[in-house]
Amino acid sequence: MTVPTEFDNRSVTIMRECAFKAGLIKQMTSPRLKFTTEPEAGAINCMSFLKDLNVGVEKTFMLVDCGGGTVDLTTRRLLKDNKLGETIKSRGGDCGGSFVDDNFIEFLASKVGQSAIDLIRKIHYSQLQYAVQEFCRRAKYPFTGQENDFKPFELDLTEYFPDIKQYVKGSERVEMEKEEWNIELKFDDVKKMFDPVIEKIIELISKHLDESNDVSAMLLVGGFSESKYLQELISQKFQDRLQNKIYFPEHPATAIVEGAVKYGLNREVIATRVLKWTYGTDVARKWKSDDPEERKLPGSNQVIEFSQLIECEKEIPINKVVSRIFTPGCIFQRKMGLDIYITEEHDADFCDSPGVKLLGKWSIKLPITLGLRPVLFLLVFGEIEISAIAINLETGRKHKTRFELLEL
Repeated sequence: MTVPTEFDNRSVTIMRECAFKAGLIKQMTSPRLKFTTEPEAGAINCMSFLKDLNVGVEKTFMLVDCGGGTVDLTTRRLLKDNKLGETIKSRGGDCGGSFVDDNFIEFLASKVGQSAIDLIRKIHYSQLQYAVQEFCRRAKYPFTGQENDFKPFELDLTEYFPDIKQYVKGSERVEMEKEEWNIELKFDDVKKMFDPVIEKIIELISKHLDESNDVSAMLLVGGFSESKYLQELISQKFQDRLQNKIYFPEHPATAIVEGAVKYGLNREVIATRVLKWTYGTDVARKWKSDDPEERKLPGSNQVIEFSQLIECEKEIPINKVVSRIFTPGCIFQRKMGLDIYITEEHDADFCDSPGVKLLGKWSIKLPITLGLRPVLFLLVFGEIEISAIAINLETGRKHKTRFELLEL
């Protein structure tokens, strides 16, 4: 199953829960369900094109997945044995093709008033969706950015929205009655719907290229990458920088699905991934003189700090294991929890420092025995999902940990 690159482990867990409730897997923790990101799936599918672009072993390429909601980017290095490694952390942005549709709706609102559009969206949502579909068919899909290729056309609002007259008030109503409830869609109108979205995509690509100077080629997939106008502007912007090695595969809309199938058949094709977040947990240590006084725990000389488990922006092999040994705080403790925190920074002082978020909780039951009762936690990184094993070092017994999904 594919997910956007900006999904964190909590979001992926929600997807797993949905798959379970839909009957796609028989158990919530079923190992049969595996995840890959959308740009990673696209990169896998495009490996067959690399030879045509002279991208050999140890060379890198950028994959840009221009979907409906998001645009996701990943930079991959072609390894020997036809495998892929990730070189820098992937990134994404909310600038997919559906935002052109949103701009079309804003254009309608400028003609009939925002309140009228809000009422139509609330009461006649299917009518609004039909109008958007017609806009896509007549304007969005064929738009090339060349005025000679564009033929202005009129939209009869009463055809798409039979009840619209009762929703339009004031000056907008006067103007619409004058135009007999017709709106003309001109070249500049459509261009203005595209331009701010494509500008965000170009900015996203530029930032990603700046962080990976050795990119040999760029490939674009996803439904929105079929736009001739998008293709033209991206080619103009980056053709010199990439020496014209910009490739738009045939059938880009199916590239993600095809790549996901190929990944399912051979998951070893992905050798390394780059972590997008720094992971850590909360541990107690002795209070230091340079610690804030308010950080000291009541009745003790201790403070809870953020203890890094693994750092962001590091390229790690699949199934990278991070181990930590923890002991319960008192002999009466019946359960041990491991809270996992994430941050986009390389480290943090405390678990409530700016930018630090609680991702989730693992917990295991502890035996009723005397002694330290140390527990070895093994966290496995490199996959899209984090897996965990807890081992009681006194008994050698392995415990299945439980991921507690937090309320969003």
